Amino acid sequence: MRSLSYLLTALFGIILSVMPAKAVGITLSCGTIGSQYNDCQQSVDRWERLTGHTVRLVQVPQKTNDQLNFFRRALAQPDTGPQIDVVKIDSIWVNFVEQYLLDLRPYSAGEENAHFAVLIENATFEEELKAMPLWSGVGLFYYRKDLLEKYGETVPRTWAEMEVTAKRIQAAERKSNTGFWGFVFEATAGEGLTCNALEWLQAMGGPPLLNDTGAISVNAPEAMQTLRRVKSWIGDIAPSEVTTMNNETARLFFQSGNALFMRNWPYAWAISQQSDSDLVGKVGVTTLLAGPQGPGAGTQGGWYLGVSRHSEHPEIAAHLLLFMTSQNEQLQRALFQSQNPTRPTLYSDPDIRSVSEFFQTVYGGLQSGLNRPNAPLRSSYVHVSNAWSDALNIYLSQNQDDPVPLFNDLQVYLERLERRDW
Repeated sequence: MRSLSYLLTALFGIILSVMPAKAVGITLSCGTIGSQYNDCQQSVDRWERLTGHTVRLVQVPQKTNDQLNFFRRALAQPDTGPQIDVVKIDSIWVNFVEQYLLDLRPYSAGEENAHFAVLIENATFEEELKAMPLWSGVGLFYYRKDLLEKYGETVPRTWAEMEVTAKRIQAAERKSNTGFWGFVFEATAGEGLTCNALEWLQAMGGPPLLNDTGAISVNAPEAMQTLRRVKSWIGDIAPSEVTTMNNETARLFFQSGNALFMRNWPYAWAISQQSDSDLVGKVGVTTLLAGPQGPGAGTQGGWYLGVSRHSEHPEIAAHLLLFMTSQNEQLQRALFQSQNPTRPTLYSDPDIRSVSEFFQTVYGGLQSGLNRPNAPLRSSYVHVSNAWSDALNIYLSQNQDDPVPLFNDLQVYLERLERRDW
């Protein structure tokens, strides 16, 4: 099997690596309690068995935006908080913490050339490679294929079709499950809501934070109309709890059998197909839905690993990083956790293609994926995104039907930042 050949190649390369005679302990921050944390633990277990070193996983805050603040403090001031040797960071955060990370090129032996070039460029600063891509992601649309078949419905390809189908099947299913809803998604304040909103605007109308000239635009009439439409879902085809849901709580709601449709990231696929899942064989997935403004597109995302400049064992920390981002480890995560590889060759791997058509859906999503405006907004991106997602969450959570006053105020505030060159 090709999987075995990848494993043997990876093991051979690692055994040849220069390793110290004495085992050491490494700390790794790799998500919160849940699937991503467990996925990291599996890689760590294999590395520990191979090298004799040990790894302690450091818990981080659950909300994505809180994690950035945690990392910045931990990396900048290691003496005042938890010591972290290897850190998992979002693709849009590398520029915020790169000054605290080691250049990986002295340790990588050219492994960066096996990843998508654009991902490596995102982590390169003044010719220093500050992080290596761990996995990539893109927003996807999940559906209960068993329920669509039961009621003679097809997979929706537009948001309008989704609304009609969700309402019809929700009404029918509530005869036996009063807690059943048509659609769940991440709408708590945070980066996940920013990603969802960019997808809504792409399909249904409105500039994605910045207009065509690069100026801030959060109160455009087209955007306000899109937000009104999304708000109309809440309490109708989506539960009011979506305004407190992150991607994981939305997945749990969907996997409990209480929703027909869900917007989420690729990791949710593998969990839905595990042996203890009630939805094995009942879930389908496709790219995001189209609207009157344009075709559907999912927001691109992904995670990197970097090594702290303050690590007492930089060579061993870099070794762990390279192991976790290696060909074989990405293959294992693709096969068993449905995490998207950052190595192009794996998308044509016969072992992956033989499992399901899922990765072709993911690859299609990545090909048409949306980029967040973190590059033009530079170091202000997180602040702007936070302010926008906070306003989005307030609007979706409250009874006020008209979003214009709230977003007019936000426009004025962000324009002040814009005039100061962010």
